[in-house]
This record gives sequence, structure tokens and C-alpha cells, in this order.
Amino acid sequence: MPHSSPPLPTAARPARPVTAKQGFLRAWAALVPAALGLAYFLWRAPDVDLPRLQLAGTATAAKEVYDGHASAFRDALVAHMVWVACGAATLLLVFQIGHHAYSGLRGRQVSLWAVIATFAGAVFGLAENGLLVGALRVHGRVGDWPFATATALETVRWPLLAVSTVIGAMVWATTVFRAGRGMRKETASGEKPADPDDDGDDHRTPEDPANADDSGDAGDFAYGHEAAPALSPRHEHPTSTPELVPPWPVAEADGRVWPTGVAHPHAEPGIPSAHWRYHSTTAPGRQHARLGFCVSGGGIRSATVTLGALQALRRSLREARYLVSVSGGGYTVGAMQLALNDTLTSRDAFTPGSPEEDHLRRHSKYVADGTGQWLVALGVLLRGLLASLFLLAAATGTIGLVLSWAYHEVPVTDLAHLARPGIRFCAHCTATPPRPSFRDPAVWTIAYALVATAGLWLLWLVVYVWDRADQAARWLARAFQAFVVLTLALTAVVVVLPLLAWSAVYLQTRLQLSRPDATVGAGLTVLVTYLAALVGTLWRRRQTVRRGLSRVMDVVRGRSGLSRAVPNGLLQYLMVWAVLLVLLAAFLFLLGWTTATGWAWPLWMQICVPAVLLFIGSLLDQTWMSLHPFYRRRLASAFAVRREILPGTHGTQVARPYNFATETTTLSEYGARKESFPQVIFAAAANLSGSDRTPPGRRAVSYTLSHDYVGGPDVGYACTACLEQRSKRHIARDLTVQSAVAISGAAFASAMGAQARAFQMLFALSNARLGSWLPNPGALAEQWNAPRWPSPPAPLIRRLPYLLREVFGRYPMDDRLLLVTDGGHYENLGLVELLRQGVRTAVCIDASGDIPPFATTLAQAIALAHEELGITIALHDATDLVPGSGDPLQPPNVLSELNARLSRTAVITGDITYPEDLDIDGDRSRHGTLIVARTTLTKDLPYELLSYAAAHPVFPHDSTSDQWFDHQQFDAYQTLGHWLGKRVQELIDEAEAS
Repeated sequence: MPHSSPPLPTAARPARPVTAKQGFLRAWAALVPAALGLAYFLWRAPDVDLPRLQLAGTATAAKEVYDGHASAFRDALVAHMVWVACGAATLLLVFQIGHHAYSGLRGRQVSLWAVIATFAGAVFGLAENGLLVGALRVHGRVGDWPFATATALETVRWPLLAVSTVIGAMVWATTVFRAGRGMRKETASGEKPADPDDDGDDHRTPEDPANADDSGDAGDFAYGHEAAPALSPRHEHPTSTPELVPPWPVAEADGRVWPTGVAHPHAEPGIPSAHWRYHSTTAPGRQHARLGFCVSGGGIRSATVTLGALQALRRSLREARYLVSVSGGGYTVGAMQLALNDTLTSRDAFTPGSPEEDHLRRHSKYVADGTGQWLVALGVLLRGLLASLFLLAAATGTIGLVLSWAYHEVPVTDLAHLARPGIRFCAHCTATPPRPSFRDPAVWTIAYALVATAGLWLLWLVVYVWDRADQAARWLARAFQAFVVLTLALTAVVVVLPLLAWSAVYLQTRLQLSRPDATVGAGLTVLVTYLAALVGTLWRRRQTVRRGLSRVMDVVRGRSGLSRAVPNGLLQYLMVWAVLLVLLAAFLFLLGWTTATGWAWPLWMQICVPAVLLFIGSLLDQTWMSLHPFYRRRLASAFAVRREILPGTHGTQVARPYNFATETTTLSEYGARKESFPQVIFAAAANLSGSDRTPPGRRAVSYTLSHDYVGGPDVGYACTACLEQRSKRHIARDLTVQSAVAISGAAFASAMGAQARAFQMLFALSNARLGSWLPNPGALAEQWNAPRWPSPPAPLIRRLPYLLREVFGRYPMDDRLLLVTDGGHYENLGLVELLRQGVRTAVCIDASGDIPPFATTLAQAIALAHEELGITIALHDATDLVPGSGDPLQPPNVLSELNARLSRTAVITGDITYPEDLDIDGDRSRHGTLIVARTTLTKDLPYELLSYAAAHPVFPHDSTSDQWFDHQQFDAYQTLGHWLGKRVQELIDEAEAS
């Protein structure tokens, strides 16, 4: 099982076709044709209603437009042809220079399709205007076909050039920004180190290796950043290990390989099990070890069990090499990591009765305890909900406003009659607006496009059957896809959007809505969404021991009366889907209404809506708008403490919480491995969409955070210290110990691996989401090593597009940032990550709270370990964990309910077989031992635990949604964890003795 680390991509950098200065000048020069064409059009074109002629459709309708002014219309058409040609030339030039600004294949593909759309739109526009000029030159009667054809061409031209113009504006702005940034770097290169994202603040010290001469190699430059305050010196990355470890390259269906130019140590042909080998490659510098621990997720339940278990396992824990934590287990592990310092060692931190343990016990209701804290928590959720819905409403309104003006200027379907009744909000108006009148040539254009699409499909099918490898088949397939998109776009522009606009105004007039009614409706929508978010995050239902007839039926059916902690699934799903439908209806109504009325709004309103969207959407960090900062702060209030001696008290010790406003607990410094304490690895999950990296349905891969590296085998590894130095302030504050704990425990989020998509969308829309967007190590090579000016900069903040990604569930594997959430969305025990490190003895503390009889999470981890790492695990007497397998307590007739919950044992062992030898201090073997301690009841538990279990039928499977432990729950789970730890320690001692 190899641990060698792949070097940085060795492929030579492609030669830059243009410099930053050349790119900047070309971008501005590309605007010259459009400016000349616009000037010519304004100079030569008479003031006539040209769109009305272009969309006339018949000779009769056209004559009504140009009657008596044919000459003026001809001049306008000729000037419009010049304007279309010049505008298309500008777009083509922009896309040509943008080809250099977008170094990724996806951006280049978008540019290519935009070039095709621009060229087609320009040809259609020139042909349309030419037909009309010819028709206007004819003296006498003219048939309908020139005007019908012109209308059809205009119907196609408008969407093509509109989309191309929007994409062109984005490409032009990106090119100018990146080229300007590159010019600033080149100008400053003789005075200070090149900074790919220089914002004027240089945070590097003279000793920083980044101040070395700018040779262009990896690591010779660092992105400027607004570093979060830190009291300790910055931790430097050792030069013996690489800054970046790329992920294994994968090929997509279209042939695109990502990442490109990657040299991996196991990429040689002929080596079997390449998939296992690359997944087993962990971060550089980590070695195989004799002993490692992993603690599971499960919120405060797992945190208290972990506390008790690690207290009992302190001696072995001090000898272990790795400690992998997930979610709730990471609460305690992160607390222990932050408690250790020069004066407090692993021998004394969090010992029974210590100030740290006492502080944690008193703050076990860390989310909210008391009316004041509850009001704050509810207020934070409401604030995030309002911010999210306001931003999405502003975005919807802006899109509707643009569409409204587009239909007003180019009425492919005439919507002008909808503005007056829609903008009045008359409570006594009952006359509904007439349905939109569709232009026959425009509707027939959709039919022609559909026929062309079907013809291309049949032609492709014939060519594909004849010769699958033929280049013509591939081009026909792409043309078919393009015509499908074009047909759908034409249908939306000509039919769907006009019907949506008419439906919104129709409902408004039919229901006689007034402005107060609309305000009340918006308020009710917010209230319903808020209540749904509360239910989705806080609802917990305990299914207690069945009584009466249900108990008899259980006996008849052969089922035990075992208590379970389960969510009320069906009712929750129905509620979530109902709220999503309400939100969908509200946003569709808003889009339709703004499309119908936007052009008639007051000028101040037309300016304010997009201005507010631009201002707030570009300045607010979407992660900091969510519940993540609140959740992180509440976790830190209970678990992030250090022991101090009060001055003047002769040695009185207290646990003082960290002040994160003045002390940033960076991972590289505060997460570093302490003496006689294992390296802590916080296991999280990076969410990906599609099946490029993940099998269908999983949608999440491993993403770990530790002091040396951040990332995972599927996304690559990045040096933690380098990330801290090169990340902007908002993102850098998520590269801390307390953030790692919170991210690893982000149980409910807008992406939760294979879990229900409906809940994820609700959490995204309502901002009731945890998790954070963190750098994608696989995409950093382009930022750190690619040609300077075209490479995308490190994101400053996570703007509105990242919220939209969460709403629509789009998480590409090559994005600059990845949405990182609870490690349980990948694997909830941390066992797979521990085995990835290569340990001879793996100890797993399982407090995941699986519903009996089987340990489902353990079974999933074993299957995943074999799938990804090629590791085989054979458990010994696994059924001894099943409740009901233990010897009954006496007398059985009195304790029957408790006996049904007793297992034969709570600790089992298993054999681990690695696909390759582990090398531990020269001792090579592929065999290891797994010890699993599971939270279940056994006959030999302490008396106080059996008493608590008899009085609390759900114990020890309290729902993970219950994050408000009282002192009895805390003591019970800590005692259970301590008892499990003692049994594990006995097994470890026996193994060492043998």
C-alpha cells in the first residue's frame, strides 16, 4: 500500500500566445467595430419602427408599417445590416482573445459555441434585412413569403445574438480584468515579487520563500491575501514535500481529461489495481503506523462517547500515530487539540474532573441554552432566510426586467398589452388581459426547428450505424444537440415565457390583488419557508417502546419492542415538497410579472433592482450568510477552551474559551501534531455532481483537513500552510481548527452526498445550511503554476453564483472551490480514511447511532474500504453486536424490555488484509487488526448505566438531531464511552502482550 507522493505536474507550460498587455489592448480594440457600426447606425438610420417591420410576417402587415416611408425603412435596414455585421465582428474578436483568457477546456468550448451562435445570428440577420430591402424595392404587389421568412429569421437571430452578447460581455470583462492584473504584476515585478492577485497589500515577510526571484516554478509566488489575524508566527511548508498533489486524471464522455498534464506515481502501464493504488495514496510525508484511532459522527452523542472513550484510552492514544474524526467525534478531538499547549500535555488535558471537562459538561447544550440564546439562534436563521430569498428575488426580478425590455424592443410575441393592468395592482379591476397573440411565422419556426432536429437525428443514426468511428457521425451528433437546445430556446422565447407573463397578470387581475395583498403573500411565503427550515433542522421524533396492542402485534410478527430514534420521514418529505412547490410558484409568478411589466416600471425602480442585486450579490460572502458561522461559533463556545491559572489565586485553574476575534487557530499551527498525541485528521466530504468522479448516487468524495495537507485522493492535496497564505480573508478563516470541526460536522447542508435532494434544495433556498466552500486542490495547479495573466485568480469571496450552484445542485469537479460538508456524507466512521493512512491496528469508536439490529454504518465502511482501497475486512462474531443476543438479566420477566436490547458484547475484532504490504519500521506485512467499539447495551455495564437504560428506552440511540443534552444524558453517554474505552484498552494490551 504505497504512500509515495506524486510530484507536481511535469508537463511543460504551453507558450503564451499573447502577453497581458497585448491581451488588454486587443480586448479594447475588439470594441472598435461595434462602436463604428453603432455610430454609423445612429448617423444613417432614420427613426423608424424597424423591429415591427422585421416581425410583420405578412405583406399586409408590413405595408401598414412602412406605408409611405419605404425609402426611410430601406436606409434603416441597410444601416442595421452594417450594425449587425460590426457587432458580430466585435463578438468574434472578443471570443478569439477570450480563448486565451479561459485556459480551461470548458471555457474554450463555451467560446466555440458562442462563436457558432454569433456567426449564425449574424448570417440570419443579414439575410433577414436583405430580404426586406429587396421586398421594399419591388414596385407593385409583393407576396407574403419575404416577410414571413424575415420574421422566422428574426425569431432565431434574436435569441442567438442575445445569448452571444451576454457571454461576450462576460468574456470581455474577464479578459480585461485578468490582463489588467497581469500588467500590474509585470509592472511591479522589478520592485516586489509577482502577485497573481495583488490587491495592494503585501503580507509576506522578508524570510518568506515566496520573496525569492520569480522563476515561474511552483511555490515561487503566492497569491496576495488579507490574512486573518494570528498571534503565532506563520507555519511554513517544508521544502521536502510538494505544495500540490494532483488527483488521478479522469476522462469524460466528450474526451476531456481533467486534470491535464498530471504525472502520478502509479500511472505506469501494466500495474494492476490502479484505482486502489491511487485511492490509497495519502498526503505526502505520512507514514504507515502501528496504531491509529477513528471516532464516528453523531453530534453531541458521539462527542460525549468519544470523550469517555479517549479518557480511558489515554495511554494508547499517546502512542498512536493518527486520530481521524468525523462530525461529532471531531467536537471532542478538536477540543483536545486546542487544549494542548506548552504547559498542558496530552497526559493532563481533558482528564476526569479537569476544568476542560467541566466546561464541556456545563455547555453540552451548545446550540442554544435559555431563552436569550434561542432567540439569537432563531434570529440568525431568519436573517439568513431573508438574505437568501431577497437575493434570489432580486436576481429573478433583474432577469424579468431584462426580458421585459427585450420583448418590448423585439416583440417576437407581443406583451405590451400586459404592462398596464399588471402594474396597476387594482383591487377592483376584474377585466382580465387577452391572451398573447403568437406570430404564425415564429410558431412555424419552432416546428421547422423540430423537423430539422428530427432529421439530424435520423441522419446521425444512419451514419452511426454505417461507421461508428466516422468523424461525420460525431459532427452530426453535436449538430443534433445544438438543434435540440435551439428548439427548446425558441419554444421558451416564443411560447413559454409569454404564457408565463400572461398567467401572472391574469392571476393578479383575476384575484384582484392589491399591493398590500402582494406584500402579505410574500410575507406568508417567507413564513412558510422559515417554518419548514425550522422543522427540517430541528424536528426530532422518538419512537418509544410500544405498548398495548402494538406490543402484542410485535410479538406476533416476531419483532422486538426495541426503541428507535427515527425521523418522521413521510410527513417531513410532504412538507418539504409542499414548501418547494410554493417557492417555485412564487418565483415563477415574480418572473412572469416582471417580464410583463418591467419596461413600464418607474425609472428609479428599474435602476434600483439590478443595482441592489449587483451591490449585495457581489459583496456578500454566501458562506457567511448561512448558518455556518453561527454553528462554528456555538461549537467553539463549548469545545474550544484552554486551561489557564487565574492570576493572584495561588494556582486556581479555569478553562477559558478562545477569543477568535483576536486569535485565529490556523490549521497549520494550532492543528499541528503535539508531543505524545496523534496527528489529527478531520474527515469531511467534498460534494460533486455528475458521475465524472463518483459512482451514481454517491455524489461525495473524501476531503480531509489537517495541519500538513488539505484535500483527498479524488480532489488532490494542497499544502495547508500554502493555502492559508494564498487565500483571501473570508476563505482563510475557514482553514482553522474550529472551522474544520464545524465543517466536518455540517450534517444538514445544501449538498449531503446521497441523501434526499429535496431537503438539500430547501436548505439552500432558506440559507439553513452548514458547510463551506473551500479551495479545490485539483484546480490550484492552474492558479499557482499556469501562465500568469490568463489563469483565474483565487476567489476573494463566495458570491451569488455559489448560492445558485447550491440551489441547482451543480458542483463540477474542476471548479476553483468545492462545497465541503459533513464527513458522514462520505463515510461516517472515519474508518476508510484511517485505513488509507495504513495502520496495523485500527481502533474504531462507533457512536453513529445506527438503528439496530445491524451496524449499518460499519457495514458501509467495510464495503467502501474494499471498493476504494482494495482492503478486505473479516469481522469476528459480528452478530454479537445485535441487540437481543446477550444473556438476559435476572429476573427476565421483570427486565424483558431491557433484555431485548442487550447485546452479547459491545467490542468486536476483525482481520484487515491490505492489497500491499505495510512498511512499519522495516516490518513488512499486509495483515492488520480492527477493533470496533459500538454504543450498545451489554449485561456487564455499570449499574447506573443499566438503570438509566431501563428508564430511557431510546438510549443509547438518541437521535443525532438532539443536540441539547442535559447532565443525565451527558453522564450516561460519557460513562458508556469510558466503559467501551476500557474494553478496547484490554484488547490492545492483550495484543501487545502476545
